[in-house]
Amino acid sequence: MKKPNQDFSRAKSKTMRITMLMMTVILLLAGFRYLSTADTSFLLKSAIAETKPESSKSDSSQVNLSTLSTQDLSYVMISPQTNEILQSHNADIQRAPASTLKLITGLIASETLKKTDIIQVGSEVNVEGSRLGLRPGDKISVHELFTALYVNSSNDAAAALAVKISGSIPAFAQKMNEYAAALGCQTTNFTTPHGMPDLDQYTTANDLSKIAVQFLKNEELMEYVKLASAHVQWKDAQGMLREADLYNTNRLLTAYPGDRGLKTGTTTEAGQCLVSYVSRPDGDLLLVLLGSKQRYGDTIKLLDNAWAEQRSEAALKGLVKDPRSLILSPGIF
Repeated sequence: MKKPNQDFSRAKSKTMRITMLMMTVILLLAGFRYLSTADTSFLLKSAIAETKPESSKSDSSQVNLSTLSTQDLSYVMISPQTNEILQSHNADIQRAPASTLKLITGLIASETLKKTDIIQVGSEVNVEGSRLGLRPGDKISVHELFTALYVNSSNDAAAALAVKISGSIPAFAQKMNEYAAALGCQTTNFTTPHGMPDLDQYTTANDLSKIAVQFLKNEELMEYVKLASAHVQWKDAQGMLREADLYNTNRLLTAYPGDRGLKTGTTTEAGQCLVSYVSRPDGDLLLVLLGSKQRYGDTIKLLDNAWAEQRSEAALKGLVKDPRSLILSPGIF
């Protein structure tokens, strides 16, 4: 039979450990006064999660889907350095990609053409949607086409690159699918270089993230997606100078801290899509969002949630090498 003083001693020890854990959380929150109330709630959740066995680790990092514009959207958040999936929802559901597929269009073009190459465009530039304004017979450099492709999301620029490389849109689409398959995309089929609606054209958030990771490795193309604006020049069939001022379709590029751009996409079928790359001193995040009704609001909520989670984990790990020692070592203070 246990002695009363032994039970009292154990209860007192347990109380001390719980008290010290709560004091640690309070001190930790006090040190992060610059975080919003929403952010500090994640610190508390992380501290509580560290007291649980690994097998019962909670999914507190997942954002509340009811706060997003629609629960029918798809997204995947990954760490570009490790390819670790941090958060996801409907990430393997087939979706229309809209202009986000221009990431792979540029990848193929950058590995095939030189920026200084001059292209004389044909009837392929007579395409609907966002355009630079190219006309058959115009001559333009690959550099200017890349600029239009990623700043203004120009469909005619995508078509010009595709036909220059493969001779026709269908032939280039086949090359796109081969390239995607080589990256590990298993539920993707492209039929256009620009993303205009086609029932046979689809991808998933997971597949598109693989393309985006490959894009991040292309330093040349990354210079284009981070341009807030650009001035483009080319010549018409008569040799007369034509020019245009372009502005990036990605509104978060100059508004969200650390945003380094990537690609927007919008059609009635696809909804609002956005592939975002954010780089900060405390880490990098890549977010692929498809089928949103408010892509900027949804992207901000998802990224803010992820940054808060990362800050809380980093803060706890900074206190001790193993956060569980907050419970096991009552003499920490």
